[in-house]
Amino acid sequence: LMVDGTKVTLMNHQKKTIGAAQLRLALASTGVGDSFSPVGFWLNQSWEHIARNLRKRLNYQKLEVLFSDGEPGIKENLLLSGMRHQRCQWHAKRDFRFILYMEGLKKPQQKDLLKQLDKIPVFNLDTSALEAIRPSDVDKVKELSEKTRQDFQELLEALDPLTYPKARAYISNLTDSVTTFFQYWLQNKTWIPITTNAIESAFSRITNRIKFVGKRWTDKGLLGWLNLTVKKLFFPDAWEKLWEQFLQIHTAPKMFFLKATFVWI
Repeated sequence: LMVDGTKVTLMNHQKKTIGAAQLRLALASTGVGDSFSPVGFWLNQSWEHIARNLRKRLNYQKLEVLFSDGEPGIKENLLLSGMRHQRCQWHAKRDFRFILYMEGLKKPQQKDLLKQLDKIPVFNLDTSALEAIRPSDVDKVKELSEKTRQDFQELLEALDPLTYPKARAYISNLTDSVTTFFQYWLQNKTWIPITTNAIESAFSRITNRIKFVGKRWTDKGLLGWLNLTVKKLFFPDAWEKLWEQFLQIHTAPKMFFLKATFVWI
């Protein structure tokens, strides 16, 4: 299960902007190597509400891994007993910079700590590097996993507990959640995603169409358009059924362009 959220702009029936709304999306995959498909989207709904909704509609007990960017509320509500949490590699690095800044460490002063973070093996792996590792390379994966753990510990020790309590707590929690893919491989000899790129791509495809048709929406109008967009983008096989259901036609419509001209005599 992969979840994420983004902001969209809404307007009322008088066409006046009423502020931003939180659009949240969930994708799911049936197994390693299978694509992620949408299983739900919500507007201005809490992760607690989303979790209840998904547990009603999905076979939640069979979900193995929760992928997220670490947004508060996701793990607390969607990660059930028996599931593992894989934090997005990219968001993990970005959020560490933000936390250091919030604790008073400006960008130039973050340099040494960021260097320590950047050298950790988990942040120097990508899909192509992982795919090059064979099932027989168990010792290599164990070495990478152990080096990652040691480097995280060194970074933790470099953070003064009195000066950077939030950064220390962040790194302590990150050590396990960002390395779930190592443990998964050691048990199954297959790689799970290390980023939330799949859902970022889905958001991009959806929001581009929202902005193209109209930058602002009512909540009812946006949900209606999202229903249409998701079916068109992710379930093309059902597209003809959609035409038949709502327009009572059995073939896709054809569009003809006619040009009329005249000459004064």
